[in-house]
Amino acid sequence: MVLDDDQVILDLLQTVLTDAGYDTILARGPEAVPSDATADLVITDLVPLKAYQRERALGWVSSLRTRFVGSPVFILTAHRAAAAEADMLGADAIVTKPFDVDALLAKIDELFS
Repeated sequence: MVLDDDQVILDLLQTVLTDAGYDTILARGPEAVPSDATADLVITDLVPLKAYQRERALGWVSSLRTRFVGSPVFILTAHRAAAAEADMLGADAIVTKPFDVDALLAKIDELFS
């Protein structure tokens, strides 16, 4: 599952993940996710946050953990402050944009190990 409000990022991740052998569901927000969708991994931007706020980021991660129980949550964001507080957000991984595709895939592989 990939959640990002930037269509360019969604298209890029679909190509990268599909080429790496992963099936993907893409959505620009949680309302676009089919109600019966499941995920082995959730890759997400901090979609509802235009400016970084720790409490809202925690709420976002918590809502994803509730919706996709048992799935690792991987934050992919341009919010540098989020990366500085990665341990506080409750995510399993965090990478900042712009990102290296090989490093992104390595982090995904690590989460599945």
